[in-house]
Amino acid sequence: MRRSFAVGSEMAWAAWGEASGLVRWVGACAHALTEGEQVALVDGTRIQVVRQVPPKQLRLRLERDEWPRARTVQLRVLPSVHGVTVALHAEGLPDADAREELLARWTRALESWNAFSGRTVEVTREGAPKREPAGKKGAKKPPALEQGLAEQGAALLKKHGPARGTKKAVAAKQPRAVKKAPVAKKVVAAKKAATPSRAGRRKTSGRTK
Repeated sequence: MRRSFAVGSEMAWAAWGEASGLVRWVGACAHALTEGEQVALVDGTRIQVVRQVPPKQLRLRLERDEWPRARTVQLRVLPSVHGVTVALHAEGLPDADAREELLARWTRALESWNAFSGRTVEVTREGAPKREPAGKKGAKKPPALEQGLAEQGAALLKKHGPARGTKKAVAAKQPRAVKKAPVAKKVVAAKKAATPSRAGRRKTSGRTK
C-alpha cells in the first residue's frame, strides 16, 4: 500500500515509524523501538525490530503462538513530488483472506491520515522538494492520531497492562537491584590516606634532627 502526503519525512516518520504511530498499522505499543530488540504488543504479538533507519525505513518481524510462521511488515518513507510517500509492505501472510484483511486495514489507515496541513513543501523541477526543517520556528507538529485512535490505544494499554516478557512487566514483579560501590577501590583509597607521602616523611625526619 502506498499513499503520498504533503509533509516532510520527519513528520511522516513520527506519525508511522515511532512506537505511538504503530497503532495505525501494526498495533498498540507502549515501548520505544530499538533495532535488534524485541517488544510485545498488548494483544500478545511479539515484535523484533529487524531494521530501523529513521526517517526512511522500519522493518519488523511479527510472531504469535497461534501463527504457523512469522510475518514481516515494513514501512518506508520515500521522497515524492508532493512531499513523501508512505509505503507499507507485508510478507509471510498465510492466505488470501489475511492479505485482503490487511489491505483493507492499511487502506483505511492511510486514507484517514489527515497530513495535508503539515510543513510547507516547495516543489521544484531542479531537484528534490525543499521542506521546512523540523526545528524551524513555526513548523507544525506531526498530525495527531485520528479521532478515537489515541483513546483506543490508551484503553488497550490500560486494560492489558505491560505485555509479558517486557522490561516493564519484569520490573513490576522484581525490585530494582541497588548497585554497590566496588570494595577494592575503597580499600586502596584508605591505604593511600593512611600512608604519609615521601615529602611528609622528609619534613618529619628533618625536624627530628
